[in-house]
Amino acid sequence: MSDHRQSAGSLGAERTQAPARRGLASMRDLAGVGRYSAAGLGALALMCALAGGGLLLAAAIGLSESGVAEGGWLLGCGLVSAALAAVAAGLSLAAERLDRSIIGADFALVTLHGRAGEVIQLEHADGPRAHLPDDAFAGQGLFDRVLVPDRPAFLNALSAATAGANPAESLCEVRLRCEAEGAAPDFVWMEMRCLPAGEERARVLWRDIHVAKLQAEADHVARAEAERANLAKSRFLAAMSHELRTPLNTILGFSELLATDTDQRIDPRRKEDYARIIHESGQHLLGVVNDILDLSRVEAGAYELSFEAVDVPQLVDGCVEMIALDAARRSIKVTSILPARLPRPMADARAVRQMVLNLLSNAVKFSEHGGHVEVNVSAQNGVLGIAVRDAGAGMTADELARLGEPFYQTGDAERRARGSGLGLAVVRALVQLHDGAFDVASTVGGGTTVTVSLPVKRSPSVLQSVVAPFSRAGEDDVMRAPATGLAGTGLAGLAGLAGEGRRFA
Repeated sequence: MSDHRQSAGSLGAERTQAPARRGLASMRDLAGVGRYSAAGLGALALMCALAGGGLLLAAAIGLSESGVAEGGWLLGCGLVSAALAAVAAGLSLAAERLDRSIIGADFALVTLHGRAGEVIQLEHADGPRAHLPDDAFAGQGLFDRVLVPDRPAFLNALSAATAGANPAESLCEVRLRCEAEGAAPDFVWMEMRCLPAGEERARVLWRDIHVAKLQAEADHVARAEAERANLAKSRFLAAMSHELRTPLNTILGFSELLATDTDQRIDPRRKEDYARIIHESGQHLLGVVNDILDLSRVEAGAYELSFEAVDVPQLVDGCVEMIALDAARRSIKVTSILPARLPRPMADARAVRQMVLNLLSNAVKFSEHGGHVEVNVSAQNGVLGIAVRDAGAGMTADELARLGEPFYQTGDAERRARGSGLGLAVVRALVQLHDGAFDVASTVGGGTTVTVSLPVKRSPSVLQSVVAPFSRAGEDDVMRAPATGLAGTGLAGLAGLAGEGRRFA
């Protein structure tokens, strides 16, 4: 737990507990004043009684002529002082009882500690803590129940209180084990406020703040997630602007050269180069748009899944043949390892084919000239795994952490120019729709292995379901959205285009 969260939790707790603390302090002060007043008035009553009795005795034996009147007056004052002392004692007792009732209603525990931190007396325990035996907190029992990292703060607060420090300086938060004997450890966040109790002792008021701490932790996580989503949005918009603008500028520039060449100044060979560049830029732009639409449909919940028993070996062989032409241009060998008997997973064949094609295309792109790409399919414990391994340059730990983010690309400028950085983001999104797992293992200079794991069997209700077009608010939107950092980027607005089909293909 960070210092920031602790300080925020302490501030909130301090605000809500201030009125109760003021009431508790006023009752304790009133009880003290009552005790001192009763003692003073009792002493005064005793002195008046002795003086009055002495004067009356002197008058009786003839030593004083006015002793009767003065002695009677002193005895009257003594009686009045005794009555007032009784009233003060009653007020003190009532204040102490009210103090104990406030403690019982406001605190989980109230303990009295000695100089070494041992518990001398357990003065109060609320319902959840009352079932524990008395010796659970006696002596060093309470100290043993404090979480080890919090014990220094516990001892420092007690030391400050026994030394007579300001009660506000003896406030800290610790985790206290409050489970019954023999049960699993259950640490609860407690606020302990240490007050001087005299004679080098300290009274500790324990308040249960576990719920408030959990809420503060949840708020912190939600705030961090919102900040992460906002950062992802900024990255996405910047990258999308670049990926769309670059090929469009190329297409516009070279097409304008061809359209304005009315005098036939450009030779035919150069025109062919211009046309090829326009075609490649258009293909790149189409790939970017298609990948964006795929991601938007997944995020919007508009990606239809048609589950069927997929023949994975046949599907992988087809993908290897489709990628072979591009791999042959760079003398890259693509092979597959397919066991003789493989279960047919219930999955969307089109989505699985797109996963394999994206993984193979990515592996070929990052392989060196004359390299080798291998597809290994295996099945174990009801899960079918498709692993694509290349012998490329590999990635660092920082690059691995960002892998799968939209438009994020590794490698040199030449390799980045061959793709859009959306391939793995699409794969991860489709894997999540299948309730599968996406794993990447890579070392610098040792190549990269991307593994997709899909469940073989599915329940009948899942097999008959189709991802709803545009999930409504409150219908697990967060669970449907892929872990691509696209939350809040507005991609759902593109899903309408995706739902009408790819008119560009």
